[in-house]
Amino acid sequence: LQALRLLKADGLVVDAPGRGLQVAPLDGDGVAAVYQVRAALDVLAARLAAQHRAALAPSLIDEGRRAARGRDVRAMIEADVAFHRAIYAASRNPLIEPSAHVHWHHIRRAMGAVLQRSALRATVWDEHAAIAEAILAGDADRAAELISGHDQRAAEHMRRELAPPLSSTTTLREGPTS
Repeated sequence: LQALRLLKADGLVVDAPGRGLQVAPLDGDGVAAVYQVRAALDVLAARLAAQHRAALAPSLIDEGRRAARGRDVRAMIEADVAFHRAIYAASRNPLIEPSAHVHWHHIRRAMGAVLQRSALRATVWDEHAAIAEAILAGDADRAAELISGHDQRAAEHMRRELAPPLSSTTTLREGPTS
């Protein structure tokens, strides 16, 4: 029961009237809201990491590119998480990673659903590489701009992919009908 309470508190399960609990449905707008919070944390982390001129391991980008070429969704997600966690660690702010961790549960779930039915955007690892370069160069403004845009594009991609399809019976009309 305690585990179910924790899952409910994290928004991963919801009440199902008359049936107990059910897995929370994925909602594009809800996931986009999670990405807004992640973006704020990512921007802060990238700025701080750039102030330290942190060098992110090149293997992070290499592993991410390799995962993106494959079909293993879990590997794609883990590579993405590893990249962002490296930025959190490079920020040297011990509060960023645990604050972001709560939201990554939702992001992983959404990524898993989306990556199963759509191709990973080909540019994601180019974006990650550019972010890492800006951090290493100590360009905090550029790193923040790049990671903010990266997160905004990811949020919009998730929102589109998780939007419910229009019903085939839905009719859109313009103007008055007779």
